[in-house]
Amino acid sequence: MRFLALLLLLPSLARAGLIFDDAWIKNLPPSVPVRAGYLTVTNPDSQGVKIVAVRGEGFTRIEIHRSVMRDGEMHMDQLQELEIGAGQSLRFEPGGLHLMMYPAKPTRPGESYRISIELGDGSIRTIEMTVKK
Repeated sequence: MRFLALLLLLPSLARAGLIFDDAWIKNLPPSVPVRAGYLTVTNPDSQGVKIVAVRGEGFTRIEIHRSVMRDGEMHMDQLQELEIGAGQSLRFEPGGLHLMMYPAKPTRPGESYRISIELGDGSIRTIEMTVKK
């Protein structure tokens, strides 16, 4: 019976392998109401994974944004979800994909925040993001 239960769990455990690296938050002056979050997300699995929501302690909301050039001007598009294909990595970086973070109070370099990332299957991953200059 235990063996059967383990076999049923293996597919969901295999899909639980997102890797989060280099997670940090760009500090800005207190007068600026938003912060930008950067990280690298790698999906070593054989199936794609969707990020459907991001929340964090100390932030009233966190949105996924992508900076794009349109008609000769830079624009930020909010994404409702983000898919990381099988075997792919996505880099959140200045001028591209990033987290738009709305802090409840000003941030300071060296502070760390717990950020929850909700996946399309309903599971939640929690990472630490540190504020940097």
